[in-house]
Amino acid sequence: MKLEPLKYPVYFLTKDVDRWQHLFNADFSTVDLNTELRKIASGNDIWGVQTYLQLKSRGLDVHLVSRPIRGKICIAPYHFLYIKDFAFNSYVVGSQLDSARPEICEQRTVLSPACLHTQEDFFIPQWPQTNLIPRDQSRGTRLDVLDFKGDVAYNLAKPFKSPEFLARLEEIGIRFVHSSVDPVQRLIDFADYTQSDAIIAVRNITNTDLNLKPPIKLINAWHGGCPAILGPEPSFQALRKSELDYFEVRSPEDAIAALQKLKEMPNLYQAVVENGLMRAQEFSPDSIASKWHDLLQGPIAWGYERWLRQSPVEKSIGRPLRFVKRTLAHRKAIKDYIRQRDFGERLFAE
Repeated sequence: MKLEPLKYPVYFLTKDVDRWQHLFNADFSTVDLNTELRKIASGNDIWGVQTYLQLKSRGLDVHLVSRPIRGKICIAPYHFLYIKDFAFNSYVVGSQLDSARPEICEQRTVLSPACLHTQEDFFIPQWPQTNLIPRDQSRGTRLDVLDFKGDVAYNLAKPFKSPEFLARLEEIGIRFVHSSVDPVQRLIDFADYTQSDAIIAVRNITNTDLNLKPPIKLINAWHGGCPAILGPEPSFQALRKSELDYFEVRSPEDAIAALQKLKEMPNLYQAVVENGLMRAQEFSPDSIASKWHDLLQGPIAWGYERWLRQSPVEKSIGRPLRFVKRTLAHRKAIKDYIRQRDFGERLFAE
């Protein structure tokens, strides 16, 4: 799908130069998009390189760079927002990951609607899992496998990996599986839904961290054709339109009840799958590319034009002074985030 041209060129930032240097100033007609997308491995890759690749493949005037470009619109994933770049003469848009709030920027994209705090914050959904392989349709409405896509030791809430919960699953004829601990194999497991009959995601993190998480596990479950058993996260709740979207659980008992219901009611299972596949179209690569286009052509372009119209005094004095103020706020946001991440309240005590 080709998109209408942007009013201004846009520069996406990556500091991972060794991995992505071959894309700088590349003749895009020679780039194998699928090969490059398979290399995406981190949040910084997703919000920098992957977004660049997806928009470039749709004909937009976007570029991949290792440093902010003076006087231009620059999109920087959170961990590549370096204070030492002194980028106050670039129009920086920070992409907040599940991290502290970026402050050394003019505007920001956020992963969750729960992170929309000002008029300069914009929710853009994360791209669905690259090369996702949907559930094998020949499995029908059977529910034999409950899959956790992630590091079970670190990310799954303790009650949902307890011997009691696993034994209860076995009693109702469900086998629990999870992604490999091997990083390479884990990326493969993340994308493979062929043998998954339902997905579970109940995180072992603080309530503050829950507000920062994207709804990607739900979006991927929709694309994968799998019912989702999910914890009470704001990003999931913000996307929910009906009870068919997912099952929210706060205890192992809730999860067992939802799974038994799906297992005993094949028509419900099928309705949940069909609803998810329809909802997935709202979060297809084409749909998300259109959202990026509208943001870059609308609010970001308008903010950039206001920034360009600043007076000579504002440009020479105001911008550096504002950068100093933003730097202090940026550092404070990091300290606050780390404190809340490590010591904040949790729904599930360890």
